[in-house]
Amino acid sequence: MSPIKRFLLTLALTMMWSPSFLFIKLAIEDLPPVTVAASRLTLAALILFGIVFYKGYKLPKNFLFWMHAGLMGLFSTGFPFCLFCYAEKTIDSSLAAILNGTTPMFTALLAQFFVPTDRLNIPKAIGIALCAGGLFVLFAPNFYEGMTGSTMGMLAATTASFCYSIGHIYGKKYLTGYQPFIAPTASLAFSAVVLVPMALIFENPLELPLPSLSSILGVMGLALFGTVLAFIIYYKLLEESGPIAISLVACFFPVGGMLLGVVFLGETFTLNSLLASSLILLGMMIVNKVIQLKFLEPKSTAAQLES
Repeated sequence: MSPIKRFLLTLALTMMWSPSFLFIKLAIEDLPPVTVAASRLTLAALILFGIVFYKGYKLPKNFLFWMHAGLMGLFSTGFPFCLFCYAEKTIDSSLAAILNGTTPMFTALLAQFFVPTDRLNIPKAIGIALCAGGLFVLFAPNFYEGMTGSTMGMLAATTASFCYSIGHIYGKKYLTGYQPFIAPTASLAFSAVVLVPMALIFENPLELPLPSLSSILGVMGLALFGTVLAFIIYYKLLEESGPIAISLVACFFPVGGMLLGVVFLGETFTLNSLLASSLILLGMMIVNKVIQLKFLEPKSTAAQLES
């Protein structure tokens, strides 16, 4: 896959995941956190099962595949989906997006130990630093004015980000090389099977009042855009990219949310926002090798780095 195509897929993944914080806020207005996550995963898994059936693909039956798919599903969807729903009960969605931006740093750290082909080098470090700088520029005014949030909510969002980083690493090691749709279908289905009983036991959603249309649309948006389409693109990228590169989409979530605000809510696109967006895009392009800094790579190892 060419660097340009990989970068465009990364942007597409960003566009699928960016509205998630907005959808979560809508969904949790009337539904408890685990119920939102379980509903999202169940709808997404049913859609993907339909696609797999239509394509005539067969899900593997061996235990090892389902063990890897199950662990991947829990760390990339089950745990973080619940944690972010819980977090947004008590913290601003913008603060949740900032904390989700720590995923690339966690991923880069884990990759040093578990993914030899995706070790951190100088260009990747520069790209990550630019993304982090963009996040700081974007939210510096919010830090100055103050944000609302509880310690437990912030801890939940940070833990969710760490779960995502584990998922990126684990998926790269154990869930690549399968036919399209196979890995995301299995991992999402496993998470749904785990979370649905938890929601029924601990939150008893069947006895709740009928949720509002906005909550229903929030769950549907999470299922279709933030899960089905996103994970189809995600697993395609996982075949071609390192976990560090994929994790950087988390840095662009706040920018994506800001752009949605400009388009749909008439919010102002400021110079501060433009600078932040430029820094994050530049960082993503460097990590994805759309912009190559070969002169900064050691000659002895440059040929071994992931393309």
